[in-house]
Amino acid sequence: MLHTVTTSPFQTAALADCLRYSSQNDAILLLQDAIIAAIDENNWCEALKKSGRKIYVLQEDIVARGLAGKVTGGFEVVDYNGFVLLSVECETQMKWQ
Repeated sequence: MLHTVTTSPFQTAALADCLRYSSQNDAILLLQDAIIAAIDENNWCEALKKSGRKIYVLQEDIVARGLAGKVTGGFEVVDYNGFVLLSVECETQMKWQ
């Protein structure tokens, strides 16, 4: 399953809920304001690393927010084409807001 998260974990519980209800084999794609969770040295970044899930971050949203070069290692940065490929590869999707 592909989980897409769009809101900042500092403003909503969407990412916390996603981590709670997703399974180890699921992928999580951080979009829009949720990409802040992928920035080095914050509690959410550490929680994502420890979750055991495959974490993806949308490149266009990183650039749009001026955060290029600040995403932690271990997360895969994908562009819109990568987003489409993830959508095709995953049979089901869940959007968290």
